[in-house]
Amino acid sequence: MFYCKRCVTPSTRPRLEFKNDICNACHWHDTKMKMDWTPRWNQLLELCNKYRDGINYNYDCIVPCSGGKDGSYVAWKMKHELNMNPLCVTFMPQMQTRLGYQNLENFKKRGFEHLLLKPDISIYRKMSTWYFLHQGRPKWPFVMGISTSILNLASYLGIGLIVWGEQGEVEYGGKANTQNLQKFTRDFLINIYYEGNDPSGWGHYWKAPSDEQLQKIDSTWWSYYEDWDPQVHAKHAKKHMGLQMLVGGSIGTFTNYSQLDDVFQDLHAYMQFIKFGFGRCTSDASIEIRRGRMTRDQGVKVVRMLDGLFPLEYLDAYCDYLDITAKQFWQIIDKFANKNILVKTDKLERPWVLKELCA
Repeated sequence: MFYCKRCVTPSTRPRLEFKNDICNACHWHDTKMKMDWTPRWNQLLELCNKYRDGINYNYDCIVPCSGGKDGSYVAWKMKHELNMNPLCVTFMPQMQTRLGYQNLENFKKRGFEHLLLKPDISIYRKMSTWYFLHQGRPKWPFVMGISTSILNLASYLGIGLIVWGEQGEVEYGGKANTQNLQKFTRDFLINIYYEGNDPSGWGHYWKAPSDEQLQKIDSTWWSYYEDWDPQVHAKHAKKHMGLQMLVGGSIGTFTNYSQLDDVFQDLHAYMQFIKFGFGRCTSDASIEIRRGRMTRDQGVKVVRMLDGLFPLEYLDAYCDYLDITAKQFWQIIDKFANKNILVKTDKLERPWVLKELCA
């Protein structure tokens, strides 16, 4: 296990690539700082001109949005700068937070058409338990459902344009050959985004679209057309959309404006730490370092302080939702712990830590 010399992202991040000891997320940041975004922006204008004044339900496009900073930013830009009429769609979080509920309500009051997709809760919970037990991925039903359900909705309604937020493989480190990918393909969806999982067997909300369906939909990412900066989006959403933020940082990190809508996000981030030795703080610090808002030394210090914290306050809620005992829960945690890089402790708030911190 080694780290990028520019940010604090470790080599254990899936699909991360290095060149001269610097990760491809940092290389991409350098590239986009020098880019002329005009050609890509013109591509977006062409898409908008193609679909504006849509004849299907009068919606020009779909913008997936939970009421958080990124979806709110994209929806606002599409409506107020590009003169589009978006249908904003939320896939119901597994365990929605009060703050997430309030932010979604605030968003809906800002003049946007909105649709909430609510799958059968019994299937949702069964999926969550299965993926937690077998893959250590309790949030996987949401991660997959947020794309499968919306892609199928667009196909059903005949809406040809979907504008998502960021393309994570490019922005945070993944397959470098996706930098010029402008729209979803089935191969990207199944083999990269879902890491080989096809959730189609769990029902229509999770039916993976065919290549034929995807060819009829321009399903693209805002980050392809404009420099992606989460902090900029948070400030914009607070000003224009009534976004409320946490007092203090989220569990395991220092930011207070990201992924606020689902209690399962904290467990999702913890499982990332358990498997790969880095958590939410590493991801946030790496973004801030690339942006020049934090030095690498500062990033190292805050990561050592916050990464790997377990969301103990939600333990009972997790067990109840997953329908397992606390003993079973910890057995699963220990099962997926990467013992090559982690060592177990007797601290409930930090059950596993990096071996290098104990050396």
